[in-house]
Amino acid sequence: MPFSAERLQRNLEALAFVAPEVARWLKGQRADPNAAETLRRHCCRRKQNLPAESAREGDITLVLGGGLLDEVSDFLRRMPAGHQVFLLEPRAWLLLAALGRHDLSGHLGQEDLVIMAPGEASLEEALSRNPQLALGANVRLVHLYLAADEPACRQASAALYHLWGRALCARDLALSCESHSAENLVGNLVYAAFMGAWSSLAGALRGAPAVLLLAGPGLEPAIEALRGHLGGAALFCDDEALPAILNAGLTPTAAGVTRCQAGPLLGFDHPNLPLVPLVAEEIAHSATLAAHPGSVFPCLGPRGTALGPLAGMAKWFTAQHHPLPRLAELALLAGCAPLIVAGGDMADPTGDLCMSAVGGGLTQANMAQAAAAGAFGRVLARYDQTAFNAGQGLELPRTVAVDLLEVAKRLGGPGQPPRLAALEGETLLSPAELDAYGQALGQAALTATRFWQRAAAPLADYPRRAGRQAHLWLNAADALFVALSDQAAADPMLSALLEGCLVRAFRRRHRLACWAASRSLPVEEAARQLQSCLEEMRARVGKLAGGLQKMSQDMRRLAHSLGRVGPCWGRPPGKASA
Repeated sequence: MPFSAERLQRNLEALAFVAPEVARWLKGQRADPNAAETLRRHCCRRKQNLPAESAREGDITLVLGGGLLDEVSDFLRRMPAGHQVFLLEPRAWLLLAALGRHDLSGHLGQEDLVIMAPGEASLEEALSRNPQLALGANVRLVHLYLAADEPACRQASAALYHLWGRALCARDLALSCESHSAENLVGNLVYAAFMGAWSSLAGALRGAPAVLLLAGPGLEPAIEALRGHLGGAALFCDDEALPAILNAGLTPTAAGVTRCQAGPLLGFDHPNLPLVPLVAEEIAHSATLAAHPGSVFPCLGPRGTALGPLAGMAKWFTAQHHPLPRLAELALLAGCAPLIVAGGDMADPTGDLCMSAVGGGLTQANMAQAAAAGAFGRVLARYDQTAFNAGQGLELPRTVAVDLLEVAKRLGGPGQPPRLAALEGETLLSPAELDAYGQALGQAALTATRFWQRAAAPLADYPRRAGRQAHLWLNAADALFVALSDQAAADPMLSALLEGCLVRAFRRRHRLACWAASRSLPVEEAARQLQSCLEEMRARVGKLAGGLQKMSQDMRRLAHSLGRVGPCWGRPPGKASA
């Protein structure tokens, strides 16, 4: 179809209404009148097919590199109602030429088609406005005319993979670990009682270099390269790499644990294991932490656990799903510089993503690796730092590739990595601080109880309001559900514990909306689905409220006991059930 300025204008007006950041990006750009020839000259051949026959209502197709949108336009005409297409075409000249060839204003207005602009801020805006891209059950990724060797295409796809991958990892973690998350979070609150020296962590290793050592193909060579050079350099590792590091005669400064299920440390034993502090995510596997013979330092804050006397920790840590950004956050907080990443070699020969590799070129990676790389780059950006990447595989943001053998010579001399007293001391909070933390937990339990009561309120009415009055119940309950979801999203602790429930609830409501777009939706079916959402929400929060209330009582009982018998320092008996 020939280019038309009028057609382009209609599409731009629709974009300005539904995706203003895309309209801002395209403003002032010019369409290439010879776009088809330019596309052929750049050898941007179609990578995958875009068959409409496999599209289903409620599902999503994400297209990278739409080219002149010929295939996308045809797909939009033939796809079923309730299906949605997201498009990232990072070349403005090409997108403008395509929008002048196809009238997509109707699809844009109905949001059957969502166009995204490149750039991290614009992609974040698009993802926040369209949560179904991260929360949906079935999203198909299709590469059409994305040239991986073009810098604009490479940067745009990497930014999308980092952000979208992070959201997908958070979703998958919420769904896979929700049966353990409440138990882990409440069980790990006991370690807050032993964080009396938490404030001394900031800047404790100022000026010391730090090696972040991850499990992977390059771990053994990295250990050999570092041996004899860690006398003045901090060594942080993930839980999977810790056994090999201890067996090699090295005792790391700390090891990070982010997984909420049992990992390699459960049942592992080594004479020097008690010397290694575990730096743990708030929802890390509580049984693994309880069995650890050394100290445990939970990264309080991201999920609302930095309360009372520990409120200052809230600004220190962000929620992480991978050990690399968790360890980087800890090292930078302790004042370490520079950071050297080694061992992990993040790449996956079976991965679906094609991304920039260390030292140039391209490598295959999976979404979890892309998400970890993006989260690592965000941590470095927050501290305005860069780092060295001594691994292979995926290129990490804000890093410079180096040879570990050369870097190791400049780290330090013989000896073990330095210790961090703030992680090892396990100084008990004072009686007054324990009581204050217990009171704060009691308030969190009260908030959860009130939430539980609100979620339970409509359930008793549902059976007798079925039939002719079901639509009245549905409207009232749906308004309450939306209000409860907003409340949960605004509360870090409720949000963390209800993530899986909210993902499923979103999918139910999204599926119902897509169903209603293509056929008649029985009110009774919608009511039953919403009842399931409320019932699950009520059950989850009820469990949390009970656990928080018990932990609050235990903390205050301990504070009262210590107030009578005097201060107690170190690890008292029965720590795991304090």
